[in-house]
Amino acid sequence: MSGQIEIKLFIGLGNPGQKYENTRHNLGFIILDEIVDLKHLKFKMWNDMAEVSFYGEPDFRVWFLKPVTFMNLSGIAVSSFAKCYKIKPEEIFVFYDDFLIPFGEYRVKMSGSSGGHNGMSSIIESLHSDNLPRMKLGIGPLPKFIPAADFVLSKFAREDKDRISLIKKTAVSLFDEVYVSGLDKTVSKLANIK
Repeated sequence: MSGQIEIKLFIGLGNPGQKYENTRHNLGFIILDEIVDLKHLKFKMWNDMAEVSFYGEPDFRVWFLKPVTFMNLSGIAVSSFAKCYKIKPEEIFVFYDDFLIPFGEYRVKMSGSSGGHNGMSSIIESLHSDNLPRMKLGIGPLPKFIPAADFVLSKFAREDKDRISLIKKTAVSLFDEVYVSGLDKTVSKLANIK
């Protein structure tokens, strides 16, 4: 594998429990579940704070992590795991929802603020760094007269299935491309496609 930045940890953000399954705010969980399932892996509980899985190749070894501390406290699980396994912020890639991006679209960034996303805010605060590569997954636009908190916690509709499948394929392709080419080349390729 080539590339200057080596990703050691992929994170999907969401809220634990059946109540929050298939909600817009859990799109990060949905994406990570898809990648782990396609690699024939399983999640296991780690320190009551996260579900984790490991994917190992001779030259590509990465962890997958879903915090189960609820969205606003995601940083507690992430920082604890990163400290335990000596993973730097720039070696962490995060999948999460963004209602400012149209549903079905995405943005890949190497760093930056949380943009008001509570899960990312918690991670940035806990790691004392906003130098985290990420894929922001569009769930927008935010409907008029519906509070943002209510919208992101609402369930996906049945007619959203096709676009969710497309988002899953894109995220899996990103992971596979990172495996083959490294993060730098992957982000450059995605930028050229956009």
